[in-house]
Amino acid sequence: MRKISLIILSVAAVFAVDYSAMSTDELKASRGTVAEADRSAYKSEMQSRMQALSPEERKTASESMRQSRSGSQDGTGGGKQYRGGR
Repeated sequence: MRKISLIILSVAAVFAVDYSAMSTDELKASRGTVAEADRSAYKSEMQSRMQALSPEERKTASESMRQSRSGSQDGTGGGKQYRGGR
């Protein structure tokens, strides 16, 4: 059992994404596409990057991330729209 656990952890480490090697722009671009298993590592890296910014840079980065989030949810995606009672 111990060997199986060790193998599983080794395989997981091989396929894990190293977010510290990515640029901040690459991190921002991958937002929303991060695998569920990697979300805590992604979140930690983004938080450390945001803490390293000056207050002005942090405000600008936060605003741009908010805009990109709201822009992708504006209802223009290919889903069905409500047709009012039909």
